Amino acid sequence: EQVQLTKPLPEFHFEKGDVATIVDTANDSNGNTGYILEFFDNNGNTLQVVVVNADCIALPPEHAVVNYRPYKAA
Repeated sequence: EQVQLTKPLPEFHFEKGDVATIVDTANDSNGNTGYILEFFDNNGNTLQVVVVNADCIALPPEHAVVNYRPYKAA
């Protein structure tokens, strides 16, 4: 399922609104659910796989436009 970030992830160079795919879920030691996200470039290559809290993602709006932007990894 595709989601978009509700917050930036500066440590990975991702911005609020960037689109990712949920590949799995994970629970921390406190029982909080996290999501394992995979980010792709426009050629389908994996940029990063990261784990985020549920409050960092949302389903894209029904009538949304996907925007491409340059990405520079650390």
